[in-house]
This record gives sequence, structure tokens and C-alpha cells, in this order.
Amino acid sequence: MVFEKDLSLLEFPKIRDIIAGYCAFSRSHALTLALEPSTAIDQIKARLEESAEARRILELEPGFSVNGLVDVSKQSRLAAIGRTLEPKTLAEISRSLGVLRRLKSKMSEAAYDVPRLYAISSEIGVYGHLEKSIDKAISPEGDLLPDASAKLAIIRERLRAKRSEVVEKLQNYIHSDATRRYIQEPIVTEREGRFAIAVKAEYKGEIRGIVHDVSNSGATVFVEPFATLDLGNEFKELEIDEIREIERILSELSKLVGSVASSIESSLEAAARIDFALAKGHYSIRHKAHEAAIYEPTASDPAVIKLDEARHPLLGSAAVPLSIELGRDFSVLVITGPNTGGKTVALKTIGLLCLMTQAGLPIPASEKSRLPLFQGVFADIGDEQSVQAALSTFSGHMSNIARILINVQRASLVVLDELGASTDPQEGSALARAILMHLKAKNVLTVATSHYTDLKVFAHVTPGLQNASFDFDPETLTPTYHLTLGMPGGSNAIATAARFGVPPDVIDNARGLLAEGARQLEELLTELQAEKKRLEDLDKILSRQKESLQSQNKALLGELKNLREQRQAILQQARDSIVEEVAALQKDLKLARSALDREKSQAAITNAREVSDLVRSHLKKGIWQSQTPMVSKEDEPISVGDRVWLKEAEIEAVVTGINAKTGQFEVSSGPLRFILGREGLSKTAATTKAAAAPKVSVRFMGRNIGLELDLRGKRADDIEPLLDEYLNGAATANLPEVRIIHGFGTGAVRSIVRELSSRHPLVASFHSAPRDQGGDGATILRLK
Repeated sequence: MVFEKDLSLLEFPKIRDIIAGYCAFSRSHALTLALEPSTAIDQIKARLEESAEARRILELEPGFSVNGLVDVSKQSRLAAIGRTLEPKTLAEISRSLGVLRRLKSKMSEAAYDVPRLYAISSEIGVYGHLEKSIDKAISPEGDLLPDASAKLAIIRERLRAKRSEVVEKLQNYIHSDATRRYIQEPIVTEREGRFAIAVKAEYKGEIRGIVHDVSNSGATVFVEPFATLDLGNEFKELEIDEIREIERILSELSKLVGSVASSIESSLEAAARIDFALAKGHYSIRHKAHEAAIYEPTASDPAVIKLDEARHPLLGSAAVPLSIELGRDFSVLVITGPNTGGKTVALKTIGLLCLMTQAGLPIPASEKSRLPLFQGVFADIGDEQSVQAALSTFSGHMSNIARILINVQRASLVVLDELGASTDPQEGSALARAILMHLKAKNVLTVATSHYTDLKVFAHVTPGLQNASFDFDPETLTPTYHLTLGMPGGSNAIATAARFGVPPDVIDNARGLLAEGARQLEELLTELQAEKKRLEDLDKILSRQKESLQSQNKALLGELKNLREQRQAILQQARDSIVEEVAALQKDLKLARSALDREKSQAAITNAREVSDLVRSHLKKGIWQSQTPMVSKEDEPISVGDRVWLKEAEIEAVVTGINAKTGQFEVSSGPLRFILGREGLSKTAATTKAAAAPKVSVRFMGRNIGLELDLRGKRADDIEPLLDEYLNGAATANLPEVRIIHGFGTGAVRSIVRELSSRHPLVASFHSAPRDQGGDGATILRLK
């Protein structure tokens, strides 16, 4: 239930006017002006979705519009009852049908993105035959085309020929020697639809014919000579034939229009709804508005108004954003604070945005806003004084509030401006408290403004009520328009009066006359505001520092990641280089042995083999590994000054600090500083003084290298190190080729083996094993 009075007080009609201004179609314009909030949740959600879809279209195609669409429903209804329409009317209908056709086509193209608007466009009919029929006969300007029909074209051709014949004969008549002296002007003219010549009045009896007109001066008479009378009659008959054919064409076209009159009516209605949605889309883009989420309150999800960065839609860029949540912890909000501080604007913003949402309109607030469905929105705002009704300001307010209290129900919103004002403060305050208690008992969401100190205390001590205030800058003595929940605000009436130019002596006198208790309360509120501002400024500083530290920490982690990647790259490069050197040395040894064998010198051969065996024995014993410091047990306590191993970074560091509250450790490694949890650290053994940089070392061990390596059942991550170690051993053992068994399975292991072999420095070539050696289940590697 929404009363027109409440709509007017909250300025909803002005919103309708603004959105109507974006409409391109008269019918949608009227639809917008008649718009009212709905209490049907499905209808509201559908309207909001239509708005969002329209905005999407306009963001992609800003110029999209139904411009040119005219409400031709009345004309089509006239055609339906047998009225013949004029050519200009038919041209207007054709243009409108063209707009409908393009609108339907556009919605069909965008059906996936705008399903609701597409569904509406499905109600638009297809009038291709009618549109073509009209366009074939009538120009866009509304003139009947010469070839509107074959018969009309023939008639008009005959008319042109007959006209030429008549004019030519009359010209000859005018210039003949027998009649020349009787002619006033040598021209052929038309009078009353007949061809005539201008004859001097005194000679009219000399020209045998019919007088059709006389000039204003009476000096000239216009005569149709009998000599051209038959030709004139023939021309007139052709004109009658033309008129009849035109009437026939217009009648047929009108009948076509009349046959689809009801369909055209439905199509125009659908187009109006789409244009209305487009108007809302334009409003949304222009005013940075969004569709608020709306829901039907339940026991588990009660009515809570959540407005985020909300602005009054009529204030434009001057509006200060308002964020508020009402209904979760309290149902009644009492706003206090300075005059001109924004209290009334806040009331109107809350009430108006709720009305707009229930009308399916986007609101100037962020997408985080969420509003409950209200069965009624009531308002008492402004001066209710009425001379005609013999109402004072207070009486006017009470009359309106009485209406509200009678009609209000649980699922309602009530906004009350300056509750209890314009009367004795004690009685007004008592009445205000009683009204708020009545609304609270009904669990009605209520927002009220006041200057009464008693009401501030009442809101503070009463469960379900909450104070709020608009801040007042104690330094500049100006309102900040920032709403703070939980804190009452001082009226700052004297400060406001001073700001508006009231003489200083009056201001000083007013302060002196102010009751001690009231003055102390105002001073306390002012001090609280100043302290609040100081804390807010401090919070901003801390927030900036926190952001700076987070940014630095992120940068350090990025630098650490780069160092780890560089470390791994260096180790891999060193390892690859050593492996290549080993392979080259092995190759040189092979060549040396071959050369010695060719020399047939037993002593040289023996000596070379001894050298080769010695080198091979050392190579067979070496594998490469990275050394890390010895670490103590994981649960051993760590203190400031201890050396620790950073598990993630794989570097050693020194503990420089411990946060007892968070359990985090501050550690340093050279120029780097980190803050880590205990799980990321390991304490190094007490004997370890400083971790050496990771280095390559050799561990000697003996090993027998077989002719094959079985990798069946191995994990993908284990294959490369196993294959690499095996090939190093095979090379040092001087094996010419080896067999790698990987099995068939999914082929994944085979693919890994062959990919690694294709780029390994010790592998010359590879191929599938012969069938009797495993076929595709094994790969033969030939070593360099």
C-alpha cells in the first residue's frame, strides 16, 4: 500500500519525470508517468532485470532507440471499422511498422544477452506484407506514388497526354488571327477544374464558350471555348477515374491495416515496454545507477535495508554518498545532528530509493545494496501547514502521522522528519517517544530525525533503537554530511547561526543563556566528534602504513622467488656443463684407445688402458648433489639470534625478532627481511655457524651399471633423475647402447623417456627395441 501523498513527499513523481524524458515513444512516456511502486516481488524482479538488460544493450550500442515510432493504434482501429486512411497516415503507419521490425530483429540478435526483452519483443507482430504494400503505393512523405497500381499509372499517363492536347489546342486558339485581339493574356489557366483562357471582358460575347470565373477587377473573364469542351470533358473523366483508383488503393491498404489492428495494438504495447526499459537504461548509465537486490523477508532472512554508497537521485554530483544498514540489530534509527547537516536528505534518500526499487528502477547506489520488499512506505516530511484546511504546522504533521499509524503494517518503512517538533518541547518529545515505541512494537522499520535531547537518551537506552548523527567539523564549524551510527549528534544551532552571519554579540548572549546541562552536553558531543575525527585520521594513517608494508612484503617475496629461480638455473647450468665435460672426456678416451690399438704397441696400449681405467673409476664413483646445513629436530624451540633454514627459500637466515602474539618470526638473510610462521623454519644444528652457499660437491660410491633400466611403475617426477643417473653411469662404463624398459600402458612413460633422450647430451640416437626385446615396450639408446 503506497499513498500518493507519500510518493509526493518523497519526490517520486520527479523521478518519473526524469525517466520519462529518456523515452523516445509517446506511449512509453505515458507508461512512465503512470508508474507506481509494486508489491509483487516477481514483477519487481522482472522490471529490474529488464533495466539491466537495456543497460547492456546501450553500453554496446549507445545510439539504439525506437525513434520514429508513433502510436498509430487509433488510426488502425479506425481502419478496422471501415474508415479509409489518408496517404500521410498510411505512411506514418509504415514508418512505425519499420521501427517495430528493426526492434524485433535487434532483440532477436541479442536474445542470449537480453532474454526478458527478447521475450517482450516476441509479442511484436510481423507485418512485412503490409509494410511493403504501403511502401509500394505511398512515398515516405505521404504522397501517393505515380505507379501505386498499374491502372493508376495508365490513367495518369492518359491524363498527361490529354492535358497536353487540351493546352496545345487552346494555345492555337489564343494565337489565331480570329481571336488574338480578344485575349487579355496569352495563357491557358484552370478554373473550377476546367481549362480556360483569359478574355477581355468587353469581348466575352465574341468567344463562344462557358464562363468559369471573372477577375477581381472585372476586366477579365475566364472562358472555356466550345472548341475544347469535349477534350475538357475527356480530361475530367480521366480525373474521376484517377480519384476512383486512388480511393480503391487507399481502401485496400486501409483494410490491410484494419485486419491487423489488434496485433498492432499489442506490438505497440510491447515496444512501449522495451522503450521504457531503454529509458531506465539511459538513466542508469547517466546517473551511475544500479539495480538493488530485492527480496521478500522471512523469519530466517528478516527485513534489512542495506544501502551502500547511496546518493539522492535529485541532487546529482552534489549528493554525498550514504551507507547504512537498518533492521539487523535495530528497527528504529534516530538521526540527530546539526541543522543543514543532511538529515532530511538522508530520510528522503532511504525512502525514495526503496520506492524506486519497488517500481523496478535502478538506484544511484552500488551493486552491494540490498532491500526488502515493503508492503507500504510512509513519510512525514516538510511543512504540513495548510491555510485552507485550517491546520498549523504541528497539526498538519499529526494529521499525517495519524494516517500513517492507522495504515502501517509490519512489512513497512516509515520515515519521519523532525518528529514531535513545532510544539512544546516536553510534550513533543514525549509524543515522539510514544510514536517510536508504537512503531517498534509493530516491528516497522523506522527512520526519524530530531533535535530533542530526551529522544537521544531514549534511543540510547531502549533496545531495538539506535542513535545516529551527521558529523559536524568542530574546527570549521561546518557539517560533513557523514553519517555515524551509534553516536548522537549535537544540533550545533548556535554554531550554525554564527556561520550564517548572526552578529557575534547575539551569539555570545545565546551561549550565556543556554542551560548549564545543555551546554555541557553540547560540549561533550563536540569533544566526542573531535576525538572521533582524530581516531578516524589515525585509522587512515595506519591503513596506509599497512598497505605499504603489504606492498613491500609482496615485493620481497617476488624478489625471493626470482633469487630461487636464479639459484636453480645456476645449479642446472653447472650440472649440465659438468655432464657435457664428462661425456667429452669419455669420448676422448675412446679415441685414444682406438688409436693405440691401431699402433699395435703393447706397451702403449697397456699404459693407455691403465689411464683410461683410472679416469673411469673416478667418474663411476661421482654423483652431483646440493649440500644443505644440518638441521635440528622440527620441534626444537627457536630464539632470537638462532640460525635457521628457510624451507621455502632454501637459504639460511638469522632470527632477529619474535612476535609473541602472532607467533611469527622476523628473520634476515643479507639485505633480505622476512616475516614467517614457525612451520616455514628449521633450526640449524648448533655446530653450524654459517650456512655456506649451496655448492656442487662429489660423493664417491661404487656401483655396477647394467645394460638396461626398468622404469615400469615409476612416477613421472622420478623418471628424469633415474634416467639421468643411469646414463651417467653407462657412459662412464663405456657402454655403447642401453635398453630402457618402460612398458606399454598409456604410453606416458615412453613419451617422457623419448623426450628426455632427444635432448640428453650423452644420447646419440634412440629407437624402439626389436620385437624379441620388448618392441614398443622398450627403447634402445645409442650413447655418444
